[in-house]
Amino acid sequence: MRKPIFVLIALLLVAAALIPVYADIPSVVWLGTANNGAIDPYYGIAVYAYQAGTTATLAVTVRNFTAPPAVKGFNLTNVYVSFDWGSTYYSAQVSPTKQASLSLNTQTERTFFINFTVPSVTTASNLYPHSYTIFATYIYENSSNIWVSGTPYTTFGNNFAVYSADQADAMNLRSIITTFQTSGVIYESAQAQFLVNMAKNETINGNNYYREGNFTLAKQTYTAALNNYNSAYSDEQSYQMMQQNLQTQTTQATIAQDNAFASFLNGFSTLWVLLGIGWVLLGIGYMIKWIRTRRPETPVPAAAPA
Repeated sequence: MRKPIFVLIALLLVAAALIPVYADIPSVVWLGTANNGAIDPYYGIAVYAYQAGTTATLAVTVRNFTAPPAVKGFNLTNVYVSFDWGSTYYSAQVSPTKQASLSLNTQTERTFFINFTVPSVTTASNLYPHSYTIFATYIYENSSNIWVSGTPYTTFGNNFAVYSADQADAMNLRSIITTFQTSGVIYESAQAQFLVNMAKNETINGNNYYREGNFTLAKQTYTAALNNYNSAYSDEQSYQMMQQNLQTQTTQATIAQDNAFASFLNGFSTLWVLLGIGWVLLGIGYMIKWIRTRRPETPVPAAAPA
């Protein structure tokens, strides 16, 4: 009795496999994520993550690759995503009542957006990534002018994560810390270098906490590391400004000294000019005196006898 049933099931599966698929989903993009496809140290894989309670947006591009004359018309009926926690979310742009306005010509595509509120971690656990399936259902008009349902096109993913608040904050802090350039950077301020070393140690501890799933301590440790990095940069900037001010003061003092020496030389040269003029005048006076002493005296006539 069971053999005919198995044969019937097999025939149905074969028949379903022979139904042509006329839709495709060439692109799936998660928008506004807390983690946009980067490797999460806790999960060990690349995930697309949202914090619980925020709005997730999924952009699904659907393509019609039917070929006339076998297929004359093509209308989308639904685009939706179903998750392993039991919820299904639909695109508001398409539904069975909007088929006429969402017809797609052959070899054309259109993007649909699915928006939904990410559930709490009690509904969708943050301890592991979740799987999901995206569906694109449609009807098409065959060569006999009959509208029939096509085989839904589906695509699968297992990289959706729901972050708790501390987990999302920790990942955000971690991403900020990774932007700091520490390798090969030389700090002239000893205090700044000390703070950088502390920040590196805090970052290592934060990474360990995060990998262990202790997101609260990871957040606290990453916060301390980021504060140390910011303090180090501020201290190094102050130190560099102090060095610059000292260098400027030294340069100004050197310029003032040079100006004073130049003024001294200028005054000294003026003194020599004045002394030279004095010596010239003195020489002229001496020559006049000498000429006068060399001139013969005019004899005084003798007085007449009384």
